Amino acid sequence: MLGAALVVLFFVLEWVNRRALNEEFPLMLFTFMSIHALLIGLLLAPVLQCLQAQRNMRTLKFGHWVGLLFAIVLIYGYVGVLIDQFPYTEMSVDC
Repeated sequence: MLGAALVVLFFVLEWVNRRALNEEFPLMLFTFMSIHALLIGLLLAPVLQCLQAQRNMRTLKFGHWVGLLFAIVLIYGYVGVLIDQFPYTEMSVDC
């Protein structure tokens, strides 16, 4: 549900804005984003459960820290894909 929640808004926006274009719908992009969001959620769930139960960062084990590190890398990639999809406008600077 987390993966769908993070992607469904972008899916709807893309679907609405692509009606006039004669291009294929980027299904691979949204599949990639859904799987990315799912993996981020699966990696963060044990960390958040441990923090909720113990309320102390020192109780996190090595596996929690590894999961947190991988989640951060995946979040960085997810944000990179989102930024890449923004329209590019060239700005000229007069010096």
